[in-house]
Formats: sequence, C-alpha cells, structure tokens
Amino acid sequence: MNTLGKTFENKKEVIKMKPQLRKRNLRKLKPLFWDYDWNSVENNLESPFVIARVLELANPEQFRVYSSLVGDNEFKNFLKEKGQKLLSKRAYNYWKLYYEKKIK
Repeated sequence: MNTLGKTFENKKEVIKMKPQLRKRNLRKLKPLFWDYDWNSVENNLESPFVIARVLELANPEQFRVYSSLVGDNEFKNFLKEKGQKLLSKRAYNYWKLYYEKKIK
C-alpha cells in the first residue's frame, strides 16, 4: 500500500503514521459520520459499521483516504462476512465487483 510516497508493509504501520497527517486525512471522513461521536468513530475505524458507512456514502477522495488507513484486505473481509447484510444491494454488488477486478 502506498501513502504519500511511503510504502507500508501492513496496516499497523499505516496506523503509526505521523499523527498530524493521520488526523488531517481523517478529517475528510468526518462528514460521513455527522450523526455519531467523532472520537468513537476514530477509535473504531475497522468496525463493520464504519466500513459500511464509507462504502455507502464516501466520495472517491474519502474512499482513498479510508482505504489508505485500513487497507484492501479489511474491505475484502468485510464484503465476505458482513457486506451483504450491512450494505444496500447496489453498494454490495458494486464493491464486490470492484474488488474482484482488483484481485485479477
């Protein structure tokens, strides 16, 4: 995964990125969670709820920011395990196709 020219081997390294950069990037996601406590969202970035909200509502820039923080594997696991229950049928089918093509 590549974030601002630096290659990270796994998501734990991404989470350890400079706090200022991480906070600035996360601010782009805040409008998606207007109805929730932002601190709670920040502390649970990998929860199925947060992933579902991003996949349903995010614009391309917000999606890129979020995927750079949690990684593609998190999305793939979510789609396999909970995506069909938590996403609209349209969103689920779109993201399932998106990640199938990305794998090939």
